[in-house]
Amino acid sequence: MNPLALISITAFVTATLSGIYIFVKNPESRFNRTLLAFSALVAYLSLTDFGLYISESYGMAALWVRMGFLWPFVVPVILHMVMIFTGRMRRWYTLAALYVPAFIFSVLELTTGLITAGPLLTPWGWTFAASRSPAYDLSTIWGLVVGLIALILVVIHLKSSSSKGRTQGLYLFTGLLLPIITGFLTDFMLPFTGIEVPSLTNPAAAAGVAIIAYGVLRFHIPVLSPINAAMDIVRSMNSFLIITDLEFRISYVNPAAERLTGFSAAELLGRRIDEVMEFEGKLSEMMGSMAESALKSRDGLVPVVVSAGHIHGSGGEHVGLLFTGSDIRPIKEMEQKLKRREERLVLLTEHMADGLGEFDRDFNFRYLSPSVKNITGYSHEHLINRSAIDFLDYVHPDDRENVRDLIMSDEEMHRATFRIKRPDGSYRWVEYVDRPIRRDGGISGYVFGLRDIHEHKLAEEALRVSREKFRELFRNMNAGVIALTPFKGGFRVLSMNPAAEEMEGVVCGDVKGMELEKALPGIAESSIREALEGVTGKDGPLHLPEVKRGERWLEVYIYRLSTGEVVIIYCDITLRKEYEERLRSSLREKEALLREVHHRVKNNFQIISSLINLQLSEIQDPAPLLDLQSRVQSMALVHELLYESEDITSIDMRRYIERLTSSILDSYHAAGIELNVSAKDVTLPIETAVPLGLIINELITNSVKYAFSEGGEITVKLESEGDDFILTISDNGVGFPPDFVLEESDSLGLKLVSGLVDQLDGDLEVDMEDGTQFRVRFSVVPYRPRI
Repeated sequence: MNPLALISITAFVTATLSGIYIFVKNPESRFNRTLLAFSALVAYLSLTDFGLYISESYGMAALWVRMGFLWPFVVPVILHMVMIFTGRMRRWYTLAALYVPAFIFSVLELTTGLITAGPLLTPWGWTFAASRSPAYDLSTIWGLVVGLIALILVVIHLKSSSSKGRTQGLYLFTGLLLPIITGFLTDFMLPFTGIEVPSLTNPAAAAGVAIIAYGVLRFHIPVLSPINAAMDIVRSMNSFLIITDLEFRISYVNPAAERLTGFSAAELLGRRIDEVMEFEGKLSEMMGSMAESALKSRDGLVPVVVSAGHIHGSGGEHVGLLFTGSDIRPIKEMEQKLKRREERLVLLTEHMADGLGEFDRDFNFRYLSPSVKNITGYSHEHLINRSAIDFLDYVHPDDRENVRDLIMSDEEMHRATFRIKRPDGSYRWVEYVDRPIRRDGGISGYVFGLRDIHEHKLAEEALRVSREKFRELFRNMNAGVIALTPFKGGFRVLSMNPAAEEMEGVVCGDVKGMELEKALPGIAESSIREALEGVTGKDGPLHLPEVKRGERWLEVYIYRLSTGEVVIIYCDITLRKEYEERLRSSLREKEALLREVHHRVKNNFQIISSLINLQLSEIQDPAPLLDLQSRVQSMALVHELLYESEDITSIDMRRYIERLTSSILDSYHAAGIELNVSAKDVTLPIETAVPLGLIINELITNSVKYAFSEGGEITVKLESEGDDFILTISDNGVGFPPDFVLEESDSLGLKLVSGLVDQLDGDLEVDMEDGTQFRVRFSVVPYRPRI
């Protein structure tokens, strides 16, 4: 038999037994599971080599060459195991980068001759012939690159390992790298130089698996090396872990320690632990304990909590020290936040108006805020030594039993309002509420709040009394009150007082909630319904002074409340309307009588004037009688105008002055005198108009008689100025003598003018430049009862 066939079958058995042995030693290890897969791959390829070496024909050899299509997976699986062992297998896409090219080359190997051209008979038997194609060159380069990466990772890991770990790892890496180096020599390097040798890659791989199995047997490598799950946990844990030798020199740091310190493992290895961490006291005294410390990082000190312990060897001896701990900066920050929150809470409780307190399960006070004194009147020292049960002595006797029963009940929360007696003997209303403090599944006490509601209670009582008064007023007022609530498209009856029920002939309970049109058709069919839509509440109530409903008259006020309801308040004013109509009828009768009086007074004045006319023909000097007649006519004209006017209480002064002055000019046949009258929109009562007319009569008569020789101009002007009136009468006649003094004049007319001005409580001014001007300032004379 071909010796190489014996070697191949031996490699098959060795790879199979070694892989099973390693897997059984630690089936949970990811490295062991991968190594088992590698052993199965090597055993399979060794079996194909055996079939190739014993083939007796080209066809049989070609079959076994194709059956070895899985050879591209050998080097990726080796790199996979190296990465697991060194802790660098962390991402899924690393596996994709390893195995996708191997899968492509395997497919090409199985389906084409681009990588292996076919079988080749050599002096040592059948083997495979390489295809000189780009695919073969690419697969060779890819295999070399992957193998080189595995070699570099092995060297890096061995350099950073301890002496014992380096010895243990050497067995693993020898077993993994042996097939890579052997395959590189027998399948590439020696054939490239012209030396033809059989491929020994698969036997070398089987030998490598056997070397690893020996390392497992001797050093328990799958248990103590970083391959196992413990090392994965150490690398991925958030807590830092530092291993030192017995001289406190660092031999290992996990990634968390690197992140916290900001230093790499290479910078930390070999340094003493006290160069990296601050300690109080001796390091040996920390063993087996936990304490707060600080890691020295690039950015300063990092507060940590750390525990220390010994690492024991297989014989129980101390082989090193383990320091592990956590970053407590978040805890420190939380403590600061809690401290600030507690300070704010204390400040709040000390200054808030409500009192706060706490008592235990036996109702003994444990805490009382300062506000409790402001509410109860008792100091902290007076209350803190008492229990809540003792405090019941300060509760009003009428409230005491209710409060006691409430507090002693098993309810989760207690709430009560009661009166508390203050030191001065007065009682104040307070509101009490508490909640349980739970600890270890039970209630350890209560926290309570105390609020002074005395003013609120007084206001509440006042509001209750006010509401009662309102209800009483609502029930007993004579005016009807109807409250409506609006809804989309109309109004609904909310309430009615008895007066409204009586006026509408309904009972509130029967129509409450009904639409207005159905409940109160009388209201709905009147002008009140239209007015309801226009009330807004912004401009006050809407007042309808007179609303006709059948035979009745109503006065209506409509209010819109801030809550949206509409209130109708209305009174039956039918009797009042009847009284007003009677009064208007009486007034019309009195006005007619008064007009008749004015008419008769005017007629009497006309009789007097006619009598004067008869007397004029019998006397030699008619001037005095003419003056008298003019005065009588001025008074008669007042009554005539009152009789003709719609308003019998006041005189239109413009019309009065125009008729009076025209009458005077006609009486004295003063055709050459021009008269100007100005009295716009001035009306005066009879008490003022009569004396004012006499003044005008005297002054105009005086101007007509004495101011002109041939002709001239007289101006009469009456105007208002605030509450006063000003009468101005002027002429452009010859005027008074230079030595004229009004007060010393013996003229009857001027004396009459002065007296009438005094009667009006007015002032008289005389201007004798450029003719004569009289200026009278007066106000309306108030009515003075004659009886």
